[in-house]
Amino acid sequence: MLNVRNLDDQTYEQIVEAAEGRLPWLCPQWTNHNASDPGITILELMAWYKELQQYHMNQFTTDLRLKLLKLAGAVPRPAQPARCGLEVGSDRAPKPRLERLYTREGIPFELEEALPEKRPAIARIDVVRGDRRTDVSELLWERRLTVQPFGESGEPSKLRIGFSQLGEGDLRLWFDVDDPQDPPRNPFDPDSPDPRTVRWTCEGARGTELVRDDTRALSRDGYVWLRPEGAWPAGEGGLFWLSLTLEEPGCEEAVRLSGISAGRYPALQQETWASTRQFRAEPEAEFPLLLDDAQARDCTPAVFVRTENRWEQSSDWRSERTAGGLWLWVDTRTAVQDGEDNVMVLCLDAIRAQELLFDAKGLPGETFFLRLEGRRVLTDRFSLLCNTLDRDGQVRPALWRCADDLYQCGPRDRVFTYDPVRETVTFGDGEHGALLQGGKGAVLAAELTVTFCAGGNIPGGLALEFLDGAGPIPHTPAAGGADRETAEQVQARLLQELDHTRKCVSAADYEELARRTPGLRVALAKAIPAWDPDEPTGVSRFPTVTVAAVPAGGGDRPMPDGRFLAAVQRQLDRARPIGVKVKVCPPEYVEIDVSLTLRGGEDDLEGYLTRVFREHLSGARMGVGGTVAVSDLAALAQSAPGVLQVRSIALRTPHAGCFQNREGDIRLPRLGIPCLGKLSVERLPERLRR
Repeated sequence: MLNVRNLDDQTYEQIVEAAEGRLPWLCPQWTNHNASDPGITILELMAWYKELQQYHMNQFTTDLRLKLLKLAGAVPRPAQPARCGLEVGSDRAPKPRLERLYTREGIPFELEEALPEKRPAIARIDVVRGDRRTDVSELLWERRLTVQPFGESGEPSKLRIGFSQLGEGDLRLWFDVDDPQDPPRNPFDPDSPDPRTVRWTCEGARGTELVRDDTRALSRDGYVWLRPEGAWPAGEGGLFWLSLTLEEPGCEEAVRLSGISAGRYPALQQETWASTRQFRAEPEAEFPLLLDDAQARDCTPAVFVRTENRWEQSSDWRSERTAGGLWLWVDTRTAVQDGEDNVMVLCLDAIRAQELLFDAKGLPGETFFLRLEGRRVLTDRFSLLCNTLDRDGQVRPALWRCADDLYQCGPRDRVFTYDPVRETVTFGDGEHGALLQGGKGAVLAAELTVTFCAGGNIPGGLALEFLDGAGPIPHTPAAGGADRETAEQVQARLLQELDHTRKCVSAADYEELARRTPGLRVALAKAIPAWDPDEPTGVSRFPTVTVAAVPAGGGDRPMPDGRFLAAVQRQLDRARPIGVKVKVCPPEYVEIDVSLTLRGGEDDLEGYLTRVFREHLSGARMGVGGTVAVSDLAALAQSAPGVLQVRSIALRTPHAGCFQNREGDIRLPRLGIPCLGKLSVERLPERLRR
């Protein structure tokens, strides 16, 4: 343990007394040590200043805490905007990206994607099993019930989606998937395999390309992008049919859908006050540029052309505002042609354009105030265009980025910091961070997006509406909005992360890492050190750890498939020590036959005992490789309603790898999981009372 030093260990009186006590040795000629002496007054002033410094040096400030946490690898998570999904009908007018919607309280949202003029529309959804077809359209549109399109155990079936019209470009669908929460699915990583294989077919097309699948084969909520090859003709009923077939069901739970939508578009609770676009233009008198979003359509633009290595603001341009964005025609004859971007357009919010332009004095550590009115800046989309002293001594405009801390920056780093509490921007002093050059309009917001963070988390319903007067739009609950993490939250998250191991040392480490395999729902993992199932005697010639992994779901006796075992194997291979071999194996289910003789009991005694014994004889209760004790089952039978006496109980198993002792207990093999086989109950008549 490190001892915490107390730097504030002297009071004012102690400092004065210690200083006056040294005067006879430092200056023997100084004999008047009374308060009336001017030297004593100066000494007391220095004592007061020393006490003040001691106090500040002894404080464990928030900045110091964050720096120490950063050394440990924990940095605050930035502010995040709330996100929701809009259910836009095919009759709605098209909207460009970043078009704003508002709640009744005036909270703004922006479209993350444009609403095209022609959008797909779902007319019918069928589940086909053999010759039987079931229309589940209303169930999935209204999200009233959960639908299992492929059956409980992957029985042959098909989900068909019929579209009355198709949209522009790739077909995009949203799927609401009910994912069981016990245990929850581990987050996916890029290397995680999909739990199952689903084939997507645009019926009648030459082929179908799965462009992107955020649902990971319908295992979580998300979008799916599809691209038909060639023409996609209309089929039955004049509809364009898309069919989903389960090729490999996997070893986990069956697919459960609660909603399908072709008109869901994401919206973010944010306001884009400034954005920057860069283009590569040919030398023309009027080079056309299109800025196809709502923020550019309504903005005050500033155009810059790069000549050689310098950005210069240009006034030789004209513009035209359209419903889909802003058209610009820029004179680019002076732009340098080196294959890089040579035209830059800054789009400033027309209402706040003057508030996004600052005059600088060029002083070290210069600070500017942002009028955000309670909003927070999204620092990953925050940059400034500032007058900058270049290496050749010329002052040119350049983009500066937002940094977490100036003390980690050098004298030429073009950075600034943002304080969300004070709503200020601070530049460097020439030693930590470059020095800002002074001048009128020396600082201009290049990219600035703000949000209300947690204030944008609103319930679902009909709260959002465009300004076109077409009425509210149904939307899902807006969630995910959060302020920047505080030092206390970062510390708590770090402590929670430290509770989880990233390397395998003990058997418990292997089990924990197996349960946390990305993309899987692992119900049970058991590590067996120094045992090799491939050896006849089980004794390994090399250091070996065998891990039994059991998936969640999949019925009463879930068995892992090849992709499940391979995913757990990759997870453990990344964390095992050098020289240790890891083998991931499926479990062995051992049937236990139970014979009971008892007195008393209610009418449904056998059904009750079957449920109780099946719950007890399971991996969740017994684990892997344990011992089934006769006394435990006898106690369960004795606690059954109406049972007066358990006269006898016997256990049997047909499994060859088990061992039964004289008490009747059955010791399972190392990979064995017990399960209830046959249950035989003999009920004796109750004794008559005299």
